[in-house]
Amino acid sequence: MDEFNEKLLKLKNLLSSYSSCAIAFSSGVDSTFLSYIAKDVLGDNAILISIDCETLTSRDKKDVINYSKNIGLKLIEVPYSQLQLDDFIKNPSSRCYYCKKALFSKIKEIAKENGKEIVIDGTNASDCGDYRPGIKALKELGIYSPLKICGITKSEIRNYLKTINVSTASKPSSGCLATRIPYKEIINQEKLDIIRKCENYLLNLGLKNVRVRLQNKSARIEVSPNERSYFFDESIMDDIYIKFKSFGCTYVALDLRGYRTGSLNEVLGKGENLNG
Repeated sequence: MDEFNEKLLKLKNLLSSYSSCAIAFSSGVDSTFLSYIAKDVLGDNAILISIDCETLTSRDKKDVINYSKNIGLKLIEVPYSQLQLDDFIKNPSSRCYYCKKALFSKIKEIAKENGKEIVIDGTNASDCGDYRPGIKALKELGIYSPLKICGITKSEIRNYLKTINVSTASKPSSGCLATRIPYKEIINQEKLDIIRKCENYLLNLGLKNVRVRLQNKSARIEVSPNERSYFFDESIMDDIYIKFKSFGCTYVALDLRGYRTGSLNEVLGKGENLNG
């Protein structure tokens, strides 16, 4: 038995020990993988809970419904507004901590109403590098992260999903729309709407991995390094500028480094890390 299959067996045994559970489902690669394995081990004793909020990308909103049907587990969608949270709106570097605390408290509440005492999420063994204050909130709430416990990495998850022909295997991570706004700049509905429109426009052009960082209504576009050459055409640049301007942007720029995880965290000092 190779290393991954040993991890997979460990994961299945761990899930089996839960008897039943609720899975925090985002339609991302990790929670989708976890849901397929939970379905295999627990059957209908596992359910999916998804938070429908302002910061969910349009692509993820659609995928939550479509992927849950493919998985075959009951899906509960829970409306929730993060804009009722002062610590979210103020957007400190610890924003993700306050947001995760509120969202997962809601998920635990819904899980309990549906007879599930255990809530699990898709945090994996590769999630220990970048600044992730939300992990601290999960620990405080007693949320289980079986992929992390079993040492399963992001690349292993993608490879497994490819072997069972699940399209999610190649889905880029998207994060929430709040991650596009620099820390300490107020988050509001107008900014989130601008970001959503800009990103949807670029995705509809055929780009695969897109972030539009918005600072004082100045948009900075990040795409995968191999997609940067798409912009090396004056007519395309003009079209994008005109469209972004109509969405409410004042200036539009392309990040020459391309997309990288947590680019807004590059300005943080060491003392601001809340991962614990």
